[in-house]
Amino acid sequence: MDVMIGRSLVINMPNAFKNADFKAWLWTATPKFFWGSCERIDEWSDVVVLVDPSLNGEGSDSDMPQAIWMQIVETCRACLGADHSGTQPHYMVRLTNLAV
Repeated sequence: MDVMIGRSLVINMPNAFKNADFKAWLWTATPKFFWGSCERIDEWSDVVVLVDPSLNGEGSDSDMPQAIWMQIVETCRACLGADHSGTQPHYMVRLTNLAV
C-alpha cells in the first residue's frame, strides 16, 4: 500500500451549477468525481476536481469553463498556496451546490 497525505478544499459554488457551460461540461463523457443524477442538479450534486499543486492552471478538470476553473485555482492560491516541489499530489477541491 502507498499512502500520500494531500491538501483539499470545499468550495460552495451554487452559481457554477446554474451555469449552462458548466452543466454541459459536467455531462460530457469524460469521467468525473460526481455525486448526483444525470437527470437534475440538486444539493447532492457535489463534484471533486483535481488541481495541480503548482497552481499553474493545470489539472484533470481544467477543461471546464475557464472563468469557473480560474476561480477554483485562485481560491487554491489564496487558501493553500502553490507547491513547486513536484512531490505533492493534486489538490482535491470539492464543489458543493448548497443554497446560501
